[in-house]
Amino acid sequence: MNKKLSKLDFNYFIGQKVTEVNTQKKHPFLMSFEWGGLTVECPWRLRVSNEVAIGYSDCLQAPGEYSHKNVRNILMGKRITNIFHYEEISDLVVEFEESIYLELFHDSNYFEGWQLRGDNGFYVFSLPGGSYSD
Repeated sequence: MNKKLSKLDFNYFIGQKVTEVNTQKKHPFLMSFEWGGLTVECPWRLRVSNEVAIGYSDCLQAPGEYSHKNVRNILMGKRITNIFHYEEISDLVVEFEESIYLELFHDSNYFEGWQLRGDNGFYVFSLPGGSYSD
């Protein structure tokens, strides 16, 4: 499958720092930026360079060892350097400084997967089935 990048303009988010990551158990995976935020309700992984540091399955299967606290420890204060959005299945990759990547994989025909919002009115989210709306 050849993934096609969407034409959405994510420049508003470039340079923003992560200011908070929700660490409360049984709550959605939320993170705040200086002027926006991201809600994740789909499978994800956090990659540092070429290695998975933590992923959705880790938090589900080994909650005593892995949680959103691990994500918080890695991402707090990191700046966004790029965002990639793929149209066909609405996957989203947020690239941070120091070769850190948060990769979101929409996997439901019934539920939304993620929402990215900016304080400037920017709002995009993945729809059930993998398409997206802005």
